[in-house]
Amino acid sequence: ADSTALAWVVFGVLIIVAALGISVLLRWRVSGCPIHRASAEHRPERPESHFKVPVVLGHGAFAVATVALVLLVALKV
Repeated sequence: ADSTALAWVVFGVLIIVAALGISVLLRWRVSGCPIHRASAEHRPERPESHFKVPVVLGHGAFAVATVALVLLVALKV
C-alpha cells in the first residue's frame, strides 16, 4: 500500500514538472526555435535559442516515455 501511494505521489510531481517543461517548450517555440528565429526581427538572443531541434525532440520523447512508465507502475500494469 505504501508503494502504491508513493507511485501516485511521484506521478503527481512528474505531472507538475511536465507542465513546467511544456511551458518552456512553448517559450522556446515562440522565441528561440531556430526555425522561427530566421524570421524574427533583431531581438536579443535568448539562451534557449541555442538548443538544437533534435535535442529538444529527444528530450521530449524521453519525458513522455517517463510519464507513461510511471503511470503504468502506479496502475500496477
